[in-house]
Amino acid sequence: MHKLIFFLKSIICEALVIFLLILTFNNYLGNDKETINADGIGYYEYLPSTIVYHDINRKAKPVKTNPEFYNRIINTKVYIDYKEYKLNKYPCGAAVLISPFFIYKYISFARVDNDVDAYSEPFQPTVFYAAIFYLFLGLFFFKKLLQLYDVNLLNIFFLQLLIALATSVTNYVYNEAAFSHVYSLFAVSGFLFFSKSYFSTKNINKFIWACVFLALIALIRNINIIIVFFIPFLAGSVANLKEGFLSLFKQPIKLGIAILCMVAIVSIQCIFWYLETGEFIVYSYKDEGFNFLSPAFTDILFSYKKGLFVYTPIVFISLFGLVRLGYNRQYYLLITWLAGFLFINYILSSWWCWYYGGSYGLRAYIEFYPVFFLLFGLFINHLNLWVKIPVVLISLLTIPVNIIQTYQYKEYILNWSEMNKKGYWEVFLKQDDRYKGYLWKRNYDINKYYVAEKEVMVEKIVIPENTETSIMQINSNTVNQFNKVSLIQVKFENSFNDEIDGKLVLSVSDSTNNTYSYYGKPPLIYFAEEGFNKYQTGVYNFEVPLNANPNQVVKLGVYSNRKDSLTHLKVTFFSLK
Repeated sequence: MHKLIFFLKSIICEALVIFLLILTFNNYLGNDKETINADGIGYYEYLPSTIVYHDINRKAKPVKTNPEFYNRIINTKVYIDYKEYKLNKYPCGAAVLISPFFIYKYISFARVDNDVDAYSEPFQPTVFYAAIFYLFLGLFFFKKLLQLYDVNLLNIFFLQLLIALATSVTNYVYNEAAFSHVYSLFAVSGFLFFSKSYFSTKNINKFIWACVFLALIALIRNINIIIVFFIPFLAGSVANLKEGFLSLFKQPIKLGIAILCMVAIVSIQCIFWYLETGEFIVYSYKDEGFNFLSPAFTDILFSYKKGLFVYTPIVFISLFGLVRLGYNRQYYLLITWLAGFLFINYILSSWWCWYYGGSYGLRAYIEFYPVFFLLFGLFINHLNLWVKIPVVLISLLTIPVNIIQTYQYKEYILNWSEMNKKGYWEVFLKQDDRYKGYLWKRNYDINKYYVAEKEVMVEKIVIPENTETSIMQINSNTVNQFNKVSLIQVKFENSFNDEIDGKLVLSVSDSTNNTYSYYGKPPLIYFAEEGFNKYQTGVYNFEVPLNANPNQVVKLGVYSNRKDSLTHLKVTFFSLK
């Protein structure tokens, strides 16, 4: 009983953080039914391919002569052409960690249904549970690391809470749990803890465990092995760093065991590559690589597109730990931490797509959060009460900002890859439905279209409160070559008050049976070209399907929850050249 109580006390911080995180999901963000998506499919795909579909051995299969197999591979959209084979370009480490959860679900599912679809709804929560579990372990190892630096338990809980709820970890546990980042966070936390433990004790068993976690880091996301550049910081001094390395050679057998452990773990990826291509070493990203001569060094930190400090401001606050190190004249720790940070920033910002595609925030830094929050721990642990209170309060404010922006990302309020300063502040902390898709408005090159003869203009439309008002009705036979029309452009002038919830409704329907071939009702704010609360000309292009039916009716209407008006409204029909 005493052992159980001791165990529960030892994990109470992590358990409470996970409880609060799940509470946030259940009561605000909602329970996302799809956790295996986008790049996450690539990390996860090793499991279905190996266990369910048995098509991982592609070097032995005539891919194109087996349509069912070939179609499954193509439909995942994560395979690249490598010589005559199809190769999963993503590393297998996340799948290895998820595998116990997957196998349990597969065995349970196969008992009642032999036709298992590994991407079906029952398998989606499995990845979520795996992500939660490894986040728990990551927070546990992070706590153990902070305890080596004598950070008190209350500060540790505060920092764990910030990692889970004030950073993009929230999204990558919840919305995109199959991505590799949370699993990498776990592996990096373990590596940092055992590395620091080794330099503190010179116990080579700790070094063996550090090697195991380093190999896991490489297996999950290869580039993350750059975490080794924080080893000088973990050593604490030049003398301790030197002594730590020399101590390894005093026990060559255990050093050999550590190396063998690393080789064994990394070889898992080599085996998968061999099964897929017949080669043990493969560069799976083909034409994607690093631009070391032109890193996006400042963009990756400060850009509104994806900048780390913009979307995860708590990480910027953690940098004040450097000031503390300087104030305490701990120059070795200051220099080695800063050197490690600058190096990983250089490497990550040199990737050809420095913003790492469609994602919430700068996801490539998630696995390095432990080194940022370790610095934060050293900073906050020695602050006097009057300085600590405002630091804590400001830090806690970043939690609701992150949670709201996670919601915005999920609901298409934030653009996944094309954010800018104007768009960021226009939707800052906005959660209303009318903002969903606002920043996703497509811009058309009108020069690629012919202008049809028909242009309709209305000088002024008064919109009553809470009433849908008809603006116009146009028969297709009055529009030149209506069957070729693919774009209907609507322009009007308005102040675009962002407190007014209005929609413009455009429909194309069959005049004989009233069947719709197109129906769209974008919020009025979608038309704004120069932001909100400013009188201007707004424009929106409705991409309608080509329709050969001559008996079509185009209807235009408008609705607002408050009294409003539109002036100089013009409707133009375009056909593609």
